[in-house]
Amino acid sequence: MRPLLAICLTLVTFAPAVGQARWLKHSPCDKKSKLPGCTRMFHDTKLRPYTPTHRVDHGLADEVSPQGKQVRGFYLTPYYLFKLGAARVAAVMKRNHMNAVVIDVKDDLGRVLWPSKVALSRGLQKHLIADPTETIKTLHAHGIYVIARVVCFKDSRLPYKRPDLSVRIGPRGRRLFSAGANWVDAYSPEVRDYLIDLGMELQGHGFDEIQLDYIRFPKGRAPKYATWLHKTKGSSDRSTQIQEVLEQSYRALKVPISVDVYGLTTLVDGDPRRLGQAIEVMARYAEAISPMMYPNGMGSYFKGGKVMPPQVYRIIHCGLWRARRKAPKVLLRPYLQAYPNNVEHFFGPDFIKQQVIAARRAGSNGFLFWNSTMRNRVAFIGLRRLGPKALLEFGSNPQQHQDPKNAPGRWCKRSGDVYQLPKKRKRPVTKLRATNP
Repeated sequence: MRPLLAICLTLVTFAPAVGQARWLKHSPCDKKSKLPGCTRMFHDTKLRPYTPTHRVDHGLADEVSPQGKQVRGFYLTPYYLFKLGAARVAAVMKRNHMNAVVIDVKDDLGRVLWPSKVALSRGLQKHLIADPTETIKTLHAHGIYVIARVVCFKDSRLPYKRPDLSVRIGPRGRRLFSAGANWVDAYSPEVRDYLIDLGMELQGHGFDEIQLDYIRFPKGRAPKYATWLHKTKGSSDRSTQIQEVLEQSYRALKVPISVDVYGLTTLVDGDPRRLGQAIEVMARYAEAISPMMYPNGMGSYFKGGKVMPPQVYRIIHCGLWRARRKAPKVLLRPYLQAYPNNVEHFFGPDFIKQQVIAARRAGSNGFLFWNSTMRNRVAFIGLRRLGPKALLEFGSNPQQHQDPKNAPGRWCKRSGDVYQLPKKRKRPVTKLRATNP
């Protein structure tokens, strides 16, 4: 027992020195790191004094260009853009009748991917987009609508630099919270100002739109035990809190804002998972909403968790049809799946084509495809099978969801929660009558 006890004591002794680097793969910590979150395991809960920034109120109406109202595009990683260059990327999009791209500018790890002048981003940057202004000019010259993707509250960099801005966990809230990655405090005025400052810099570079992703609270059971240091007795509930963040951003920025939401939000009412995402609320302060309608995450709707066509297209159709009714005035621009995870058994060009058809029937104004590997050959083949006419006209009639022919069926409730697929109807058994010989 003594050797085992010695080993345990050694691990406990050296754990604070390496911080959380050993058990957080997204951590920026290394042996040379001097970030507070890396050098200490436990942190005090004192808050730094901060005065929120007062900005010019630009109102609640940002004009979206005609091209922005009928977006057809793909998500791009900065590495892909860096490797190919803006001109070649634009050529790929145009060749496949796409007119837009979404580019990471603050990624899932919390890295700011251009040379930002925002003070809080210092030490958190990786310059994959060295000159955003020139990049955007090149894309615009080829007729491409450019969307900047900003990951909001999921952040595995800022909490190590500023632990006081991190969501905490533990009996006294002294440790950094992690749910796959770290999160910053949505109740913090400084975090809000940080995101808005980045957005204002991006609009200055010429981006057509700012897309806010992970504008929510963490999911799962862990948040029940998490501590938000900046939350006060007068703080609003999570849904209202996200609404306030959106409204503040909306009033400060001159360019259109879009938000990414879970696909499940289209199939349920309100905010049952307490993520702070309710489409009907968020639509008040955004020009466009992008539900992530990935079949990859629809396993719970199927027996055994194996996603099967054609029911998967019915779910996409139902969810977007409901979203169109929940927020009739907002631009509905779903993210569709262009990767094979969980749909390997039927992944192919027809899978791509059927997703677009479902989105069109539901009254979507446009669509975006997501594949973080950038292997989009199958997606491009599927889009070509739709034909240029169908693609160029996509979104020209968003009211087509009102056509009875485009209704998803009675099983898709207009209100309430849709958690189950309709059961297959059994064919009636015809009894044979005995006949005399």
